Amino acid sequence: MKKLLSATVLLGVLISGATQAKPVENAQPAEQATKSAALNYSTGGYAVVEIQRPVSEVFKTLTNVNNWPEINKGVTQKIAPENVQVAKNTKFKETISSLTPGIKDWTNEWNVETYIPNKKFVISGLETFASVPIHSRITYEFSEKSKNVTTFKRSIDVTLDTKFMQGATKQEIEALYMFLGSQWAMADHLKKYVESK
Repeated sequence: MKKLLSATVLLGVLISGATQAKPVENAQPAEQATKSAALNYSTGGYAVVEIQRPVSEVFKTLTNVNNWPEINKGVTQKIAPENVQVAKNTKFKETISSLTPGIKDWTNEWNVETYIPNKKFVISGLETFASVPIHSRITYEFSEKSKNVTTFKRSIDVTLDTKFMQGATKQEIEALYMFLGSQWAMADHLKKYVESK
């Protein structure tokens, strides 16, 4: 009887512990985490701007990806499907205009890796503008400088390697450099869009 009572108490503790465990926010399935970790993001760029609006407003505006053709005028042509509701693991397509002569417009499929409201938003995908595709990951970070001022950081990481440098055309390499270097301009697009509302 004593052993049965001890076993019952132990089982109760285990069940109680299991129901009190909190899920890890933005935990990735093992396979997806391994795939992301296996990519060699070898270079990138970033920009930081201050936006004269509260964090919640800036975050809400950017994560409504259907706004991107208006925010990124001349760059983002369209988002598909229409009325995307962004959450972790959401996939959507962005058709992008090339700013480099000799490069055709292209479409990326983005996967939302991280979605932490009012703090962080991360998308990743395969860049298909060049004859040698590379992976990219864009991280958007939001922090409150003051009640009505948001510090916004936009970062990009890409899997630039020898294979790309040897297999891509001169225009494709220039397009990549322009893309990496355009982070401030892209962050400023968001700043102007949000502050104009």
